[in-house]
Amino acid sequence: MIKNGDSKMAQTQSIVTGQQSGVKSGSSSGTGKTTDLSSGIFPVVVLCLLFAFVGGCASLLQRGDVTAKGKILAVVDGEPITEEDLKYSLQIAHRREDLSSAGNLSLAEYVQKLIDDMLIIEEARRMGMEQDPQVQQAVKAYILRESVVKLYDEEISQKVSISDEDIINYYRKNYEMFSLGIIEVSSEEEAANIAGQLKKGADFSDLARKYSTHRSGKNGGEIVLARRSIPPYIGETITGLSPGELSDILKIRDKYYIVKLISRKEAYDEELKNVRKEIEKVIRKQREKERADEYLGSLRKHAAIKINKDILSAISPGKGDEESENWSKDKRAVAEVNGSVLTAGEFVAMATAYRGKSEEYILNSWIDRKVVDQEALGWRYDTTPDLKKKIERYKNQLLKKVFINKAIIPKIEISDKRLKDYYLKHREEFAGPDRFRIQQITVKTMDEARNLLSSLQQGADFSWLAKNKSIDSAGPKGGEVGWLTMQKFPGPVREIVATLKTGETSP
Repeated sequence: MIKNGDSKMAQTQSIVTGQQSGVKSGSSSGTGKTTDLSSGIFPVVVLCLLFAFVGGCASLLQRGDVTAKGKILAVVDGEPITEEDLKYSLQIAHRREDLSSAGNLSLAEYVQKLIDDMLIIEEARRMGMEQDPQVQQAVKAYILRESVVKLYDEEISQKVSISDEDIINYYRKNYEMFSLGIIEVSSEEEAANIAGQLKKGADFSDLARKYSTHRSGKNGGEIVLARRSIPPYIGETITGLSPGELSDILKIRDKYYIVKLISRKEAYDEELKNVRKEIEKVIRKQREKERADEYLGSLRKHAAIKINKDILSAISPGKGDEESENWSKDKRAVAEVNGSVLTAGEFVAMATAYRGKSEEYILNSWIDRKVVDQEALGWRYDTTPDLKKKIERYKNQLLKKVFINKAIIPKIEISDKRLKDYYLKHREEFAGPDRFRIQQITVKTMDEARNLLSSLQQGADFSWLAKNKSIDSAGPKGGEVGWLTMQKFPGPVREIVATLKTGETSP
């Protein structure tokens, strides 16, 4: 049920154009008149907005008229709706909606929707919603975001070039194939024992099958890898080896390795065409990162940056709620970039969002973002035709949303009975997959897991054990990972969860 409000809605006059489509003209005080505004392609209903203070519709543009925005389909209070507007609206719909039934889409109805939207937007402007602080703030944020994207394109993306030679050189270096022998063990003593046997002439493959915990052990330790897939610490080692030679004992994390270079082969030229695009993306990403770092350094060098180290060193947002609350209200400047100020309160808010990061990291992140934002806005991309058009469309969508939220939704009343009736008729639309609420404990070794399971079987509290023993991010919360659907679990966990009853613990 929609309640009538006090606001006056615009009167409308309709004009039917184009082919027959079953769309009826609305009643009007004047004589119906037809004008083909769409070149016979789209049946269109044209609505002209008549406000109390406007004498009548703006003059209609004739067939074939073209504006800077393209061929006109309709005119609303003097504002044209063009083919380009229609294409843009359809693109947005493709992003937001399930268009599985797009084959039934009526372009006449869609143009009518554009007209309705324009009426809403014009009414929102008449009511002064364009001056709404939230609208203005959102538009400013949009201009900043699009300006930064444009700056990145001009100063980073367009200044990176990649030649065929670059791609070929990368391919030959990173797609070189290595046949390696790998022995992986858990202790230095065991590795030293194996190394001693190898020096005495023992067969590498036999020792790998006997001792190695690496997945290649069953194949005698042999594995074939492209250079790009080899971890850097192993790649550096094998670079200095000749076929048949062994590496020294390598300690990598908590494991010990002995590596043998069996053979190496140059990348096959005929395979280059299959990976060319992938290589180009990798090189571009690397070079854009290098160019971005260089450009950012230049911006920082030419910026007027001030840091109040005394205030920065005194800030302690993590020392209690009361002290953090006091800091959050502090308006003193921690840093300035070309006159833009970061207050102590704003820094504390950032520290909460960047939890675990150092003060230096947080401050540099703000400075980096600020110098880029200022540079982007300084180029006034918002005055260019393309961005002006995008800004106008974005603002229109905001006005439509604000109008609906402020002028329409508050006037809608739905009874509990109507809600219940709707739910009962559409129950299947609200049904979702089963969800499971679990707790988990993660440890490094099987022995630890067995000990914990034994403790649980003897009555130990799961939450207490999770908080004190688990090494994953859910540990501090007693192992609680929230509600998850079955598809969110890894395969083995999924199989176990399916067999458990509420309160049971997995083996």
